[in-house]
Formats: sequence, C-alpha cells, structure tokens
Amino acid sequence: MIFHVYSEPKPEGYYVNEPFGIYRTILDADWLLYILLPFLLLIVVALLMLAWRVHEIPAHKADHKKMRQAELVSALTLLGLFQHWVWAVALFLAYVDWNEFEEFVVRILRRSRTPEDVEIASSATAPDIPPVAESTPAAPASVAAEAKA
Repeated sequence: MIFHVYSEPKPEGYYVNEPFGIYRTILDADWLLYILLPFLLLIVVALLMLAWRVHEIPAHKADHKKMRQAELVSALTLLGLFQHWVWAVALFLAYVDWNEFEEFVVRILRRSRTPEDVEIASSATAPDIPPVAESTPAAPASVAAEAKA
C-alpha cells in the first residue's frame, strides 16, 4: 500500500484520549487517506487559482481601461510575488483615473499664478471702465399711472 502508515496495531495508551468503536477503526484505516488526498489536492489547487486571480486584479483592470501604463502594472504585479508592497503600488496605479488626476494638477497650477500676474494680465486686456451705478428696477406703467392720479 502506498499510504500504509502503521504495520502493527497501536499499543494501549498510545492515544491521550483513547478512541473506541468506529472512531478507532477510521483512525486505523488507510482507505481514509485515499479518500481525503484528492479532496486536499483539489482544495489546494482551488486556493492557488483564487490567489492568482486576486493577484492579477491590477493587470486586468489596467488592460480593461486600456491604460498607457498597462505594461508597467503587469510588471509590478509579477514583482509583487516577491515584494508585496509592489503589488499595492500596482493596484494603486491601476485604479487611479490618471486623466482626471492630470486635470486636477493642471487646475492647481492654473490657480497658483501669483496675484500680480493676474492683475497685469487683466489690466493689459481690459481698459479702465468706470463702475456702473446701481439703478432701481422700473415700475410697471399701471403702477406709475395710479401714482399720478
């Protein structure tokens, strides 16, 4: 037998809590290993497949978004097998919307111009216009006619 563990019965006192009846028969049986080994192998393979799918999430996301840095993300996920923090960087790169980030940075840079530059630019483009005095809205004609009467 391939998995034959014991060639002779276990002596009395071998177990701390001695099994009796069917439990002792099952523990002494080699056929249990023949049943459990394929299940164990299936569970290990399934867990490895699941781990690989989770590990490749950044690469699939980058390919799905057709990102320019998809190859970089793929390389980082492979490096993440050895250095786990690199996988987190790949996940970050894959899920950030880089076009929106670029627009955000451009808006910040546009707002960061100094007030002197803004004053110089506005005075060069617009002539001096005096401020307009506020006027009250005109009353309807029927109200004006009643006021005269």
